[in-house]
Amino acid sequence: MNNFSLLTTPWLPVRFKDGSMGKLAPVNLADENVIDIAAVRADLQGAAWQFLLGLLQSSIAPKNRSRWEDVWFDGISADSLHRALESLEHAFQFGADTPSFMQDFEPLTGEKVSIASLLPEVPGAQTTKFNKDHFVKRGVTERLCPHCAALALFSLQLNAPSGGKGYRTGLRGGGPMTTLVELQAYQGNWQTPLWRKLWLNVIPQDSADMPLPASYDESVFPWLAATRTSEQANAVTTPEQVNPLQAYWGMPRRIRLDFSTLESGACDLCATHSDELLSGMTVKNYGVNYEGWRHPLTPYRLPLKEGSGLYSVKPQPGGLIWRDWLGLSQEGASENNTEYPALVVNAIRACDLNGARVGLWGFGYDFDNMKARCWYEHHFPLLLTENIIPDLRQAAQTASRNLSLLRSALKEAWFADAKGARGDFSFIDIDFWNRTQGRFLQLIHELENGQDPEGCRRQWQADSWLFTRRYFDDHVFTNPYEGVDLKRIMMARKKYFTKSAEKQSAKAARAKKQEAAE
Repeated sequence: MNNFSLLTTPWLPVRFKDGSMGKLAPVNLADENVIDIAAVRADLQGAAWQFLLGLLQSSIAPKNRSRWEDVWFDGISADSLHRALESLEHAFQFGADTPSFMQDFEPLTGEKVSIASLLPEVPGAQTTKFNKDHFVKRGVTERLCPHCAALALFSLQLNAPSGGKGYRTGLRGGGPMTTLVELQAYQGNWQTPLWRKLWLNVIPQDSADMPLPASYDESVFPWLAATRTSEQANAVTTPEQVNPLQAYWGMPRRIRLDFSTLESGACDLCATHSDELLSGMTVKNYGVNYEGWRHPLTPYRLPLKEGSGLYSVKPQPGGLIWRDWLGLSQEGASENNTEYPALVVNAIRACDLNGARVGLWGFGYDFDNMKARCWYEHHFPLLLTENIIPDLRQAAQTASRNLSLLRSALKEAWFADAKGARGDFSFIDIDFWNRTQGRFLQLIHELENGQDPEGCRRQWQADSWLFTRRYFDDHVFTNPYEGVDLKRIMMARKKYFTKSAEKQSAKAARAKKQEAAE
């Protein structure tokens, strides 16, 4: 198979303004008729967005906010984009010849595996050996067209989970949360061009501290030279050792696709017919071991406990809950961590977004080591009104306190030995946060519209308390499948859901806060 350019070849699936689908060459991104990526999988959709953002950030990122706004209001120049991408052309070849996008520069003598291993949910060797592939079957995905293979390869390098001894995780850790600023409408138009949606997430060079290099080599694109392997324990790659732009192009996994064995047929992902279907690849451990990076598209947390380091936010079972929104929009402190939004979120605050309606789009895999448990994707408000954040944090603390009471009350109502009760009770937390989300959105709307913060907080506390007690009642009195001990239930209800109990809970929370302050 001959190499093809990932910049000038139409290969990215997109949707046009008239609803039709097609393929886009990144050099034609200025086309106003292209309104979105149209990948066949959610993870590949996220990967395609990050691919285009990496291209824009690496080639035409403006020097400062003023120049960013020039493009935002005047539009992106097709000629300027073509010229900027010309200098990257040598790094974005995909095929049998070296260098090839996101693959080892040198031939690999490693393990030969199916190309399906690019997809994180595909059963591994141990799973198939012991016939544990119950829900996701082996053999479903065996052949990929070159376009899907390139996107799946990039997605794996972005999200790489732990994969066994020496198989490095992604630059942000395994399965990071990505948050992008989402353009919902511009000047009343809901069908905005893709380039404008992407531009919201391009960071000025001075804000990102990522100046464009004079030349593009392996310090930006690691597949242009021999891999910085990590057999030694201290063999790490930091932002100081390479170009900071490599944050967009991390390559922790050593992979070479097999371009010598090609088949004809339909791609198992996009169903498009191809005479160059790929089916195998070679992998090897001890790829690039990234350390000390802070990715511009990912939020981070710093534990308040001394001795703990900064870590990237990763999706957890149940996905993002509204309590997490605050730390994704504004820097601040929760009970356990100092929360840092993604750099792209901080940068957009300084820009003039007159006429734009924006939100946040968060997505990522929930991994349990190398096992993909779920893909989560959320669209939620971007909180730009800073003066309402303290009120919203108080609302979240109130809800957390009520949830703690609810969890204890339910255990005491359900079990004679509440302290000895064993099992997974996370469904209570997930259900609680999901069912109070609508009321929290209402609170945001009220505060943004200038309603009295004190009155809003009091009403929130009352509504949250009533919801919590009602939830308790619904789950202990109306379960037809379980026998009930009414005496035990009423004792738990009296203990946790009376006005005196509410006051005691608030008093305990104030005491805990005072103790932490001291």
